[in-house]
This record gives sequence, C-alpha cells and structure tokens, in this order.
Amino acid sequence: MSIDIATRGTSLHVTDSIEQRQCVLRIPEPASTTSVAGDRFYFPVDAAARIDTESVTLGSYVATFVRNGAGDVVAQLDRVDEISLPAGEYLIELEQPVKLYVQVEGSLSVETNGVTTTVGTHGDLFIAGRSRHNHPAGTITTTSEPRDMMRAVSALSSSLKTTSVERSYPTLRGHPPEVAVGDELSIPAGMRAADGGVRIEVPQHLRFVYPVAPLAFYLGAEVVPGAVPRLVGEDGFSYRLDGPSGFENTVAETLKQTLLFDCVARTEGFYEVDLAERADVDARIDLDWGDLYDRSLSEQLDAYLSVSYDRIADCVPEWKTAGYMAPDPENAELLPYLLDDLAAIRTPAGESTTAEQVQADSLFDFARAGGAVDKQALAGATRAAGSSTRAADTPTERARTPEGPLPDLVDPEPTEAFETVWADEGVPVGATKASVDGYRNGLEHMPSEEIGVTVVVNDEGMTEEGDIAEEVYGDDAEFPFDLRVYRNLTTDQLKAVLETEREFLHYIGHVEADGFECTDSRLDARELDFVGVDAFFLNGCASYDQGMALLENGAAGGVVTVTEVVNSGATRVGKAMVKLLNHGFPLNAALSVAGEQSFVGGQYSVVGDGDLDIAQRSSLGAPLTTIEDSENGYTVSLRVYPTADLSVGSFSNTIFDESRHYLTPGSVDDIHYTSAERLEDLLQKGGGLVRYDGEILWPNDVDLR
Repeated sequence: MSIDIATRGTSLHVTDSIEQRQCVLRIPEPASTTSVAGDRFYFPVDAAARIDTESVTLGSYVATFVRNGAGDVVAQLDRVDEISLPAGEYLIELEQPVKLYVQVEGSLSVETNGVTTTVGTHGDLFIAGRSRHNHPAGTITTTSEPRDMMRAVSALSSSLKTTSVERSYPTLRGHPPEVAVGDELSIPAGMRAADGGVRIEVPQHLRFVYPVAPLAFYLGAEVVPGAVPRLVGEDGFSYRLDGPSGFENTVAETLKQTLLFDCVARTEGFYEVDLAERADVDARIDLDWGDLYDRSLSEQLDAYLSVSYDRIADCVPEWKTAGYMAPDPENAELLPYLLDDLAAIRTPAGESTTAEQVQADSLFDFARAGGAVDKQALAGATRAAGSSTRAADTPTERARTPEGPLPDLVDPEPTEAFETVWADEGVPVGATKASVDGYRNGLEHMPSEEIGVTVVVNDEGMTEEGDIAEEVYGDDAEFPFDLRVYRNLTTDQLKAVLETEREFLHYIGHVEADGFECTDSRLDARELDFVGVDAFFLNGCASYDQGMALLENGAAGGVVTVTEVVNSGATRVGKAMVKLLNHGFPLNAALSVAGEQSFVGGQYSVVGDGDLDIAQRSSLGAPLTTIEDSENGYTVSLRVYPTADLSVGSFSNTIFDESRHYLTPGSVDDIHYTSAERLEDLLQKGGGLVRYDGEILWPNDVDLR
C-alpha cells in the first residue's frame, strides 16, 4: 500500500511513498489513529483511518466541496468562508498532491480564511487518501502490421474509468497499458476498447493510425479499417475526419472540442462550479448541457460536432502536449505515454538547422521579448571543454569550433501546446526528445525515504550557480531532502556519483559530446553500466549526447543543451532553474520559464520524461504570477503550467478570482490592481512564484514600486 496515515505529535501525516508526496494537517492535541475499511468512502481510496480528534487543519486553502452520504454536493466554500451543518454524514474533498477525503459522522463545521482550511466535528472524524500514481496495468504486444496496430490502439482505452463526460477529468482516464512491438498480436484478457459506442475508421497506414490514437483513447472507440477517415456512432451518426483543415488538424480539433464540451457538460454533474469556459462557450453557441449530460456518447458527439470548431477555438484550453511522431512501427511503444497526456499527434514537420542558427534565433527571441543583452557577455567563455583558453569574437564563431561533433539539429514547426515531443530522427530544438527508455525507467523508480539531490560543480569558474543551488535546494520542502554537493571531481568520482541512486543531479561544468570534463580526463556516460540518477540538469555545452546516454542507462528525464552556451547566460538559466525546480516545477515547465531569463534559453531542450519534478508543490499545477507596472497600478497575469498531477481537463480557481473556476493548465485573464499593499497581501496568501521586473522571486521578496 503506497498511502500511509499516521500522527506525529500534533501533526497528521498522509504520505504517498511511491509519488513522494505528503500532506500534513494540524490537530489540536496528540491523537491516535485506527485503520478502517476504505469502502466506507463514497469515492475510491487507498487507505483510511479514524482519527481521535475533533478537528483537522490544512495549512493551505483549496477548493472545498462538502457532500452528504449519498455523494451529493451540499456546500462549496470560497477562499474566505465558513459553514455549520447539523448532525449527519458528510464527506469533505480536499485537492492536494495526495487526494484527501475527510468524513464526518456528526455535526460539521468548515472554515477557510484564505490561508488554512479547518474541518471540525463533535462526532467521529475519518480521513482517507488516494494516490495519484498512474501506472500502466499491463503490456499489449502488437506486430508492425496496421490491422494489428489498430487493435492494439483500440485496447489502450481499457484504462478509462468511465465513458461519461467525467472522463474529461485526468484522474478518471488512467494510464494506458504499455505497448511492445513483437512477432504476434497479444492483448491480455480484459484489455479491450472501453466501448463508448463509437468507432473510428481510417485507411490501413500508420500515418493514419497514430494521429487518431488519442481521440480513440479518449472516446473509448474501436479503430477499424475504412476507406476514408471518419468517426461513426450509433443511429447513423458519422463525422468526416479529413475536413478542410486536413486530416491531422481535424482529428486534433475534434479531440479538443469534445473535451472542452465535456468539461462544460460535467458542470451538470458532480461539480456544479462556475466555470469560466462555460460562460465563454454559452456566449457563442446554444446547447442544452443538462440534456446532453445524460445522453449517449454518440448523441453528444452529434450535437458537439454540429458546431464549427472556428466558433469556439478561442475557448479551447491550452493543450499540454503535441507529439510529432514518425509513422514507424517502433514508435508505437511511445503511444501510452503520449496518450496519458492526450497529446495531439502529427507526423513530423520541421526543418534542419545549425548551431549558429539556433544561437542566433535564441538571441533574437530574447531581445524581441524585451530582454537586455550585454555585448561583453556575448563574447564571454562557453561551457565547452577548454573554452577558458579559447578566444572568439562572437558566439557564432565559437559554435563553429566545438571539440566534439554536434548532433543533427531540427527545428520543429511551432505548436500551441505547452510541450512539443519529437519522435523522429534528429535533435529537436525547443522541444522534448522522446525516449521510451526514459519513460520506462521512470516507471521502475523506487522511492527513498529522502529526496536525494546531488549538485556537481566541476569548474572553479562556475561557483556562483553552485552556491545558489546549495543554498536553495530543499529549503522549503515538507518532504525531507538529502542534499550532497561535490566539486572538482575526477572521472572515477563522477562515475560513482552517476551510479548512486538519487532523485536528481544538477551538473555544472564543461561537457562535450564525448564526455563530462573532469579534473583528470573525460567521463563518457555511454560507457557506464548503470545510472542511478532519475532526473538531471546538465548545464554545460552540447550536453545532449551525454543526457541521452544517461537515459539509455537508467535515468528517466533531464534538461540538456543542444549547442555551446555562453557561461554567463548558462548561469542565469541555472539560477532560475534552481528556484523553479525547488518550488515544484517539473523539468519541462521549469525550462519553459527559466529559458526566458537568458539569451541562451533557446539552446536548451528536455530529453525523456519532462513531467519529472524533485520537490512537492503546494498545488497540483505549477503557477507563475507575472506582474507588470501599469499607468495606474499593476497588471497581473497568472499562468498555470502542467505537471504530472495536472493535465488537460483539470480545473481550479485562483487567489485573484476566488468565485470562478478555470480549466487548467493555462492562463487566466489579466487583472488590474491599483494598491501595492493589496496585491502583496494576495501574493503572500497565494504562495506561488512571482516574475517581476525580469526576475523570478519568492512572494516574500516582491517589493512593488
């Protein structure tokens, strides 16, 4: 069992040992716990206990729903609110990194003050937790033949926990089974399409099968051969998937529109919240959501897709992942991980590029966004081995003279997703290089009692970034950290570090394609037998090849550079990454923000699983509040980045708009404040990172002018 519930003095700890997540609640005085059966709770839980106390207090505000014994919502609390209910049976749902439920048999009081949430009773109080751990239930083996691939793709929806509109909640979709390519088709018993009552017909080519896989998964549809791509349902419903915008665009738009409308329709169900997107959609179209909620999937799709996508395109939430995936049989093994994010899959589209062009584009994008570039910094040393003794007039000249060969670079066509995954030849710039090894290594991760973070500073000229890392990592985390810092390692010493089982490695130093620069020579990660590090940030020049070697030998994901990087710029990226990672941002989201801080930001990419994080967040998503000075005060924009816990279909409210909920991840409309004191007070209650005057700051460090 991954969930443990225990008291320690006046604290109640609910711990998920696999996901390394922990929720701590305060109790008035030391109390005992008694394990109870989880089936007493309306929703599924992994562990439950009776607590001998009259109240529990969560040290943060969360959207709070109160249900009766039948599961019906009887109250919903805003950020500053309180309720008192007579004796009865109640269930309080608390959104935390570990899904929490508090059950009360007796009178109930709930109070929120914007900072804490307290649940009290004069009766019996029970608490339960459910892990957000999302793991494939088994493996489907398929041949490379398109018909077999269709049957395998159809069976991936067996992980859906429902075919109602509630499947739009990420937690009710489940992780699809793994896929292996072999000599014959083998689908384990019980793994079949979720039977949503629809099917998808496509020609028998992988370039048609892969793009429809996410739509088939979400709908629980069977994929079958057909002359033209179309979606077919009961009672004669049919919808062509090769519309005017093209096959792949039409499939992606169908998926996005269906999920959006499901999210609107589900407000008629378990969570009757004020959803901003419902108001936006209702202003454009006229559908009876109450009636559609109880309709069959085929009837829902008939109504949904009668609306032109163009009419609601600007209401669609920002998509978490877009996948460029070559129609090669071996790429079928990536499907479960892309489908887990409902990735919009397309055949690869992009152009070959060069290191010189990547550096020039990175500099241009930074300057266009308003970043200031120091000419002296541009001409500074790089993090390539031996760069301290090399002279050059421009970054372009330095890029032409690397000590090791640079990889073949490709610039993918832009997507509107938070993350673009590249599954084809070449090294993608500004995108994630897919790795089956990385995803599978992450599934095999064995948790430790402490989060192990290792910082290696292998060059005396780069101590600034190392000092910041040593100071910040683990500074504000509920889960205990084990931080180890090493400097100026030999190849044998670095080999030992890489082979030690640790959650995260932050490497600062010189790197070449053929190895890490150490005090005696270079260590090539391709020659290692085993890598114990789960995630990594290799902040050195052209570290892509070494990062991929770490994935092949045991790691799950990391951040690398695809060209040489100027040392001063790399230091700025590294310092921002430290803050973001320590605040719970996953690798991809952290790089997205940190890359905007420096003119070399466009020279970094993610390899493997970009959802990996090293510290627990105070919320499911990774929020960043950006503040800009305006004529009469301040303009505030909030952007919630996706995480392993927060994918398309989630919703939340914010400290800046307490009554309304928004689909997240994504951005919330700008809000204007005239009072610095009011805004600073809200930032303290919100607790998330803040970007102000070009810097990433803790809320306590924000000093509004």
